[in-house]
Amino acid sequence: MRAKEFLREGGWANPATQNTHITPALVDLAFKVLHTFVNDFNVFLKAKNIPPVELGNPCGSTTYYKRDLVQNPEREYGDIDVNLFIPRIEGMTNNANASLIQNEVKEFCESSPTFQTSNGVNIIVKINNDYVQVDLITAFAENKEWTNALAPEYNVKGVLCNSIYSSLGEALSLSIGGGHGIQAKFQDNKLVPFRTVKDVKLVTVTNNPKSWALDIVRFFGGNNFSPLLRQYPGMKDEVRIKDMILSIHGIAESLSLSGKLPGYSSPEELLRSVATIYQNKIDKVISSTKFEKAITPLAIKKAEDTKRILATKSLEVVRQLSS
Repeated sequence: MRAKEFLREGGWANPATQNTHITPALVDLAFKVLHTFVNDFNVFLKAKNIPPVELGNPCGSTTYYKRDLVQNPEREYGDIDVNLFIPRIEGMTNNANASLIQNEVKEFCESSPTFQTSNGVNIIVKINNDYVQVDLITAFAENKEWTNALAPEYNVKGVLCNSIYSSLGEALSLSIGGGHGIQAKFQDNKLVPFRTVKDVKLVTVTNNPKSWALDIVRFFGGNNFSPLLRQYPGMKDEVRIKDMILSIHGIAESLSLSGKLPGYSSPEELLRSVATIYQNKIDKVISSTKFEKAITPLAIKKAEDTKRILATKSLEVVRQLSS
């Protein structure tokens, strides 16, 4: 079977990969192979006068694989994600820049006997006698530190964490949780929902993981910071849902104290909005058709377990956001 046949959609589409056991040891082996991939790819880019890329750390569920090698070597992950830091090409939009690197990955893999891809985002690597898919999560090199804030809490599904960021972003008409930092769009000097495309000016609010919550308040003109926000201005030593939620409470309190709540009558109304958006996002994931692609008994069990965890944990997050 050719490597390309192992490409999957959301981890469930191809029965050939549904029985793959992705353990910390397998991630460790895959990461060693990825160093070879990046080294060879950079030689390929240099021949085209394109600046090099840089391999970052594993992300998503595999963020803590080195810890699991010691503490929980039998743990299984859903997939392997890794940060790939790309150069910023002058004169290109963010999307065009990312597409350029994506297309170069495709061209490189087409001539490689070792690596395969169908889209320049998911690459297939051979480890021992098995093929394993690795998802490349791209970000600009200047946002390297920011990507630390996108890691999930240890032993928590990534979607449960990142959906907190994106829900706050939607409630405040910002983009939070992507590899570009926290961003805003303006149209005729007015803040507009981030999904707006036409005639907008893109502004970066912050890409500092340690002060992201404080920086959001400053962006809206707030200058009266609550004790809670001062205690939780952003990410501490590592990402924890409890800390994220306390940061959001601090944002709501500080915006209210500063008289800068954007479109909300009270901090409680803002928090309820974030909680509602969050629950809707997780419910959409739970009802996603990707779980229906699970065919093998092992994959079906993984799908059901995942949906149950998402339903239970999201209720806890909603309660904490709303209280």
